[in-house]
Amino acid sequence: MVDRKDLILLESAIDAIEEAASAVAQEIERDRLGETSLARLATVEAELNRSRLALEEIVREESGG
Repeated sequence: MVDRKDLILLESAIDAIEEAASAVAQEIERDRLGETSLARLATVEAELNRSRLALEEIVREESGG
């Protein structure tokens, strides 16, 4: 079982990932980059979102929910 401090750290990581994914999404929306770069950024955004979901699942499991 993870202690409360570790859960807080995981929640902070989730917040940081959300901010990063949002920044990437905004850059994609600006559409100033070439197609290849935009495709790479879309991949980065998807990976960030997958990581966030995985961390959220860990938090739920470890907090008993």
